Amino acid sequence: MAMLMALDSYRYLDRGQLQMLFFSGSRSCQYRLRWLVDHGLVRTWRVVMRPGRVCRSSIYLLSRRGAAALADWLDEEPQPYLRRAEHALERRFHLVHQLEANQFFVNLAFAARDLPGHGLYHLVGEHGVQVAYAEGDERGPIPDGWGRLVTPDREILVHLEWDRGTEQPRRLRAKLHAYTAYFADRAGASANQVLFVAPTEQRERQISYLLPDHSDVERESCRFWTTTTAFIAATGPLGAVWAIDVSKRRVSLLDMAGLPRSDRPAEDAVAKPAWCSDVQAEVGAHEFAGVRLRPPTGAAGRAAKRTRSG
Repeated sequence: MAMLMALDSYRYLDRGQLQMLFFSGSRSCQYRLRWLVDHGLVRTWRVVMRPGRVCRSSIYLLSRRGAAALADWLDEEPQPYLRRAEHALERRFHLVHQLEANQFFVNLAFAARDLPGHGLYHLVGEHGVQVAYAEGDERGPIPDGWGRLVTPDREILVHLEWDRGTEQPRRLRAKLHAYTAYFADRAGASANQVLFVAPTEQRERQISYLLPDHSDVERESCRFWTTTTAFIAATGPLGAVWAIDVSKRRVSLLDMAGLPRSDRPAEDAVAKPAWCSDVQAEVGAHEFAGVRLRPPTGAAGRAAKRTRSG
């Protein structure tokens, strides 16, 4: 069930991402995915790349049957789950963008996995953010993903903007304005770190050039940072790769401001050892249309449900 919930939240995950999130080895991951595919709970696409390109792992998304099973287990109306599954299948022109954004958070969870007292406690996909705003009767900026990174002394709120270099400056300005309009003068707003990841250094400079008009360090608001995919590839998402101004020293995500530390246990964070072992544990069962499904328990169960709303 934890994997079905993740696919409902993030739309698309490849085999490598699912293995990093839920399993300690490739064999158990392949076995569980094959079981889900054979029972019609998930769809899989085999990716054929152009000659000379690196081949991507098979991509998985929730099927209608899987969406209905998940809604049945959660005792919720199936239609929203079915619509999200159909949307992922029919509107897949954003597939690569979504996979790359998801990979950032998977890498972030894995980078924090072995750091004592650290962890990616929340990981919410784009549609989860939309649902959270709707439930609060609010309209706010919709990032490509949202996460809560806990450290020993604070909790850093991450809003990811995975830039592919296609948006015009007018759209970028509108996006920056949406963030500042929403967070301006809100209590704790400076704990919200908006991270722009650009495909090239030239594109990063273009984004950075727009930031001063939307940043006021003297005012309580969100903070904007930029980096490139090359910087992240070299040192990882926790490296000193983030810049408020590309002409100044870059800092680590762990150096950024956050909320005061709550009682959320870091050991329950995504991809921690307890998370993986709980997903693989064979305990309990839920039956849907003759298929016995194992619900996630312990850290995995708690964290999997957190993917829906943060």
